[in-house]
Amino acid sequence: MSTDRQSTPVSLYNLLPAIYRMRDAQQQDTPLLALLTAIAGQVDQFDADIGQLYDNWFVETCQPELLPYFAQLVALSLGPSLPTSASDAGADAVWRRAQVADALTDRRRKGSYSVLQDLARQATGWPALAVELRQVALATQSVRMPGVGRRRLVDLGDSQALEVLGTPASDAAPIADLRRLSSHRTPGTVDPSGVAVWLWRLVPDRVSQAPAANDGEEHRFTFDQLGRALPLAVVPVSAPHCPPATEFDVATTITRRALELRLDDYYGPARSICLYRGGQAVPRSQILVADLSRWHERTPDGHVTIDPLLGRIAFPARRPPDEAISVTYAHLGIGAIGGGSYQRPLAATADYQVGPGHHASIENALRAWHAANKSGKKPYAVIEINDDGVYREHLDIRLAAGERLQIRAAQGRRPVIIPVEAGGGRADRFRVRGIDDPGAADLPHFSLDGVWVARHSLDLYGSFDSVALRHCTLVPAGSLADVEAPDQRELPSLIVHGAPCPLSISSSVVGKIRVESPETGFDPLPLSVCDSVLDASGRHRCAVLGADDRPAWVRLSLSRVTVLGGADVHSVGLVEDSIITGALDCERRQSGKVSSCYIAPGSRTPKRMNCQPDTALARAKLSGLAVHQRLRRAARIVERLVPRFDAVQFGQAAYARLAESAAQELTHGAHDEGELGAYHDLWQRQRVADLRCQLEQFTPVGVDIDLRFAT
Repeated sequence: MSTDRQSTPVSLYNLLPAIYRMRDAQQQDTPLLALLTAIAGQVDQFDADIGQLYDNWFVETCQPELLPYFAQLVALSLGPSLPTSASDAGADAVWRRAQVADALTDRRRKGSYSVLQDLARQATGWPALAVELRQVALATQSVRMPGVGRRRLVDLGDSQALEVLGTPASDAAPIADLRRLSSHRTPGTVDPSGVAVWLWRLVPDRVSQAPAANDGEEHRFTFDQLGRALPLAVVPVSAPHCPPATEFDVATTITRRALELRLDDYYGPARSICLYRGGQAVPRSQILVADLSRWHERTPDGHVTIDPLLGRIAFPARRPPDEAISVTYAHLGIGAIGGGSYQRPLAATADYQVGPGHHASIENALRAWHAANKSGKKPYAVIEINDDGVYREHLDIRLAAGERLQIRAAQGRRPVIIPVEAGGGRADRFRVRGIDDPGAADLPHFSLDGVWVARHSLDLYGSFDSVALRHCTLVPAGSLADVEAPDQRELPSLIVHGAPCPLSISSSVVGKIRVESPETGFDPLPLSVCDSVLDASGRHRCAVLGADDRPAWVRLSLSRVTVLGGADVHSVGLVEDSIITGALDCERRQSGKVSSCYIAPGSRTPKRMNCQPDTALARAKLSGLAVHQRLRRAARIVERLVPRFDAVQFGQAAYARLAESAAQELTHGAHDEGELGAYHDLWQRQRVADLRCQLEQFTPVGVDIDLRFAT
């Protein structure tokens, strides 16, 4: 019963008799009115407290800290809530309130598929589907009452059945397994009394009307703008709160057979895939589906061949297209880092737009800003790219003292910048130059937000107040399809020249970082990285290094970072909740802090706290064993704790995500028992643990639940 009435000094003052108000007005400072002004705030606070006490009687309006008491009244066990740092902590708080409010209703539906699916979807935020294993297991049919529509063994001649084997869409019947799903020894897979709950953890990253990349031949193209072989994915069409009924309701890979049989459902301007020729969508009647893994398939005249598993396009060899080819598609990803179609916070409004209907290039927008800033009237500028285009430009940006420049992608967009030489020739560096005087009072600032930089490095020259990369991808050189020479795979993605400047990287994917700053006359460069992936294209390569194989003149700070490689730096500040698969070598080890991380054996760092495998080795009680036994057991512990990822190649769907087989010391090794690495704030392991806790309360006796991940 919170009230909207507020007590103002005037309203309280008017309640007094007129004689007192007249005498107060005769005073110099109206002391009575001043007193009531001070009292009015306390009256409002008292009134709000009374209203909140009344609201706390109801689960819909009570304060969040009272929800466990309401849950106790209905005998509901609430799992741990997501911390405020989680990417969707607000949605989790709303669901926990709804969970308590609907507890009695859900308990009446205990054991039904709908309640299991609802719990799984609400607890994790992922699409979920409950499947009764009795219905999918292979069984001998009764002659008197054969089961209609029962499943059978897979037909080895059915290519579509083989493509979806092992997924919820498969019609193949596995042989019944009498082991229980919850066995602590060897869990079963198809317990007839069990229920499997399938979860789809990956999300579609959509790209709209982006130019297709030419694959070397004028009739061959790829959907990916960097020429990589990426499988195409479904963009779900169902409402988020509805359980998936078909393969079109979840983000999953599109198979060749499925696209061929149901082309109308997958292809079109409003569908998951669309191909444009000269700005016009290619009709469905001209689309063919084939395996283009070796480009051997011949496309007949008047048609276009698509391979959804490799993301490739083939036109007739004798009649290559003269028009520009653009594509709309989606590929699977984890989201939250590297830029893409997901939502991210945008601070300032854009001053200059780049894209259709606006400036044709970033260079044109920069010229417009420089023209407006000739007299220093517009030192700040935000240039926003509002499409998913590829910008091949010669970018050599010079910032004067006091200037601040941000180049960013519009919300939901992912433009690609490919720096080239002047005149549009070969690949060149993306150069940003500050001023030459590091002691100047007003140094410039530069930031990138939501964009990709590929084919060459981003180079920073001179002095800056700060440089920031947010939700960006500086594509690792080793991940590009046409990079074959080993020396090309070693190229850095970011190079810092000249005077050290504060450099921050957040929610990004960055390849090698090379720092060539002078080591005399300047403090080490403060390099701060959080919620990101640093990819050196190999665990034995350095993700952060200096010139001529010297330690980088850097003071490195890492927070929730996955480093696919090592680092060779001058010193560290704070390194926490991170995974460094290679050796971390610090030249100065008297200062700095390393806490709650995986640090590869052989690293030279300041004193480490709660780090793996050091902590596991200390708890193993190896002192009473013989030398050979101690070494053998220590080797097993170290081997068990080596990080295992679902994928380490940039562009793969589950890139840099810890695998389900990863050690628990890594999946719960952060200071707050979260996952180590770049995806800490997604809290995926905690979501699954909360789901298991909830399912136990809504599952009938004798029924086991098995959580299975479709992606």
